[in-house]
Amino acid sequence: MTRQAGRLRMSRVARLRIDDWSVTVSLSVAEKIQALHGNVTVPRTAVIGARAVPDGMAEVHVHGIRTGTGLPGVILVGTARDGDSVTFAVCHGRAPAVVLELAGQPYDRIVVTVANPGEIVSGLP
Repeated sequence: MTRQAGRLRMSRVARLRIDDWSVTVSLSVAEKIQALHGNVTVPRTAVIGARAVPDGMAEVHVHGIRTGTGLPGVILVGTARDGDSVTFAVCHGRAPAVVLELAGQPYDRIVVTVANPGEIVSGLP
């Protein structure tokens, strides 16, 4: 939540928070409901690759089981399973995103649309 002109305003989109020890996908209240999931935190050491992509939704393969909310080209929030791969995604529109490749975690990948993917990726492996 943020304060704006004397009133509280809820954040409506996920944030990718990175510190020396962890990477957290911090979901808005609406996204938690859409994803049927809370925030996702992984150790920074579990991130084995990071890249910026022009379209986050194009990175999420939803041919298998999906838990969450999806409307093609509009929103994809939740968990997608495709064969042996499990992706946690928070994608709003066909927007730029960060793709994190993970090792030793419940998710193989995390895909999050963000305003500044190149800047975020430059600080990760």
